[in-house]
Amino acid sequence: MTVEEDDLQKPLAAMFGLPRSLDGMSIENLVDYRAALEQELVRVDAAMEHRNGVRAGAEALFKN
Repeated sequence: MTVEEDDLQKPLAAMFGLPRSLDGMSIENLVDYRAALEQELVRVDAAMEHRNGVRAGAEALFKN
């Protein structure tokens, strides 16, 4: 990723409260934080999969 791409992504990340400061976090806190992020990614993936299924169903319905 180039510096320009990184700069473009900062406003998007900030919209979701990211990046979070990791300064002062213990190893245990970092492990827990990573686990929470991984759980959130699973939840986001499931929501995206559901929405893609809904969209595909709507497209099929209106295609006929």
